[in-house]
Amino acid sequence: MAGKLYGALDLGSNTFRLILAEAGRDGRGPDPATRKVWQEIPRISEGLEEGKPFGKEPLARAWKALDGFAEKVSAGRPERVLAGCTMAARMASDGEEFAGRIAERYGWETAVLTGREEATLSAAGALGSLDPPPPRSVVFDIGGRSTEFVACTGAAPTAVASLPVGVVGLKELLIRNDPPAAAEMAELEDRVGNALSGAPAPPDGGGPVTLLGTAGTVTTMAAMLLGIDGYRPELVHGARISRSAVEGLYRETAGESAARRALRPGLHPMRADVIVCGLALVLGILDRYRSDGLVVSDCGLLEGLWKAASGMEIVGSRSGGP
Repeated sequence: MAGKLYGALDLGSNTFRLILAEAGRDGRGPDPATRKVWQEIPRISEGLEEGKPFGKEPLARAWKALDGFAEKVSAGRPERVLAGCTMAARMASDGEEFAGRIAERYGWETAVLTGREEATLSAAGALGSLDPPPPRSVVFDIGGRSTEFVACTGAAPTAVASLPVGVVGLKELLIRNDPPAAAEMAELEDRVGNALSGAPAPPDGGGPVTLLGTAGTVTTMAAMLLGIDGYRPELVHGARISRSAVEGLYRETAGESAARRALRPGLHPMRADVIVCGLALVLGILDRYRSDGLVVSDCGLLEGLWKAASGMEIVGSRSGGP
């Protein structure tokens, strides 16, 4: 396993990511010295309704992103490539067809992940980057159309949930004004609170529970709070963010237009219209677990898929692939 190159793709509702890396000699995850990651934001779920097909323009953006990734994969020639489609593909009537076309076009093993698989792989990627993992934790992954939770004792999941609430869905459903109107903000906070009532209870046992956040909303939030101009994963990973800092950023960005937000260091312009909804979800999660802060992980579903591609054991999932 060590010394061999493997690839994985996290094909999210908003963001697509590719990793190529050799296996680390410790058997825990990708070798940092060989790890390369690429990102595109095609927002394939734009305008998507449950049981309806993907839109023509979002699909065109998705294929353009995938063609670019295919060039990187061809140049690297990995032993195995595993691609996982998330909530958007679960929603779309042509989600399975999309996954099948990816497999046929590029030769990658491609699957539409269930909510449980998505959550478990996200936790495997996030916790695998920590040595040792926290004794008690809740890993959460805020996506474009869903948010996943895994309560864990060490690296072992005790409860898993995938909730149908994400930043793109909230933006399209609730936010019409730019910046958002007060009534829209109130409804946003209400919807988030109701949606998160389905999040799992923290694991049993004494001692504190670590909230470990992964994926683009949380890493972007950290980059913005740290004032990083251009994404620096080595600075974002492991950052501890207080509730008061999240609250302050939420109030500031909610009062700005998307164009004004896009000028902020750390915020990709393609996230400027959804970051307020993302921050509302982060605050809702902090409230749900009565926590005054969280730890940021730059690793998550992408690294979990990579671990599955390389044959590493995924606790609570099927080894070797979703």
